[in-house]
Amino acid sequence: MGKKIVFFCIPAHGHTNPTLGVVRELTGRGHQVWYYSYLAFREQIEEAGAKFIACDEYDAQQKITPRKAARVGKDLALSTRILTDTTLSLDAKVCQDMERLAPDCIVADSMAVWGKAVAFKMNIPFVSSTTTFAFNRCSAAIMKQSPWELFAMLLSMPGVNRNIRRLK
Repeated sequence: MGKKIVFFCIPAHGHTNPTLGVVRELTGRGHQVWYYSYLAFREQIEEAGAKFIACDEYDAQQKITPRKAARVGKDLALSTRILTDTTLSLDAKVCQDMERLAPDCIVADSMAVWGKAVAFKMNIPFVSSTTTFAFNRCSAAIMKQSPWELFAMLLSMPGVNRNIRRLK
């Protein structure tokens, strides 16, 4: 009998695509896979063999202004608040689902903190999926932060710490 495995991911190709081959392999070996993600990825996830579960309505990023959305990933405090709000919004639904599904393990993208949170909260074995990209001189130059960005990050730390306490 196959295992029950639950995946959690953020709505980004670079985070989702690397997991699809793993899902395909797991389902091909007879395991049951449920995949919490976003509607934009439904087709690819279902083609890989997983049962898709939408997170869109719980995602705090979808409720922010376009101006703030442009800051996501650059503004540490805003990004942390969005991850915290999304995690707390998903918590009750995901915990109920995990009680019903009784998975053997949870695989969550390193940015999908809601997956890790529920795994630890419900004592379910946890695997982190961590993606990266190739670094070279060009990518390093693009990612370099200005002194103002570094200063803004330091100023954002009290807000980041507040959100971490909310998750605890």
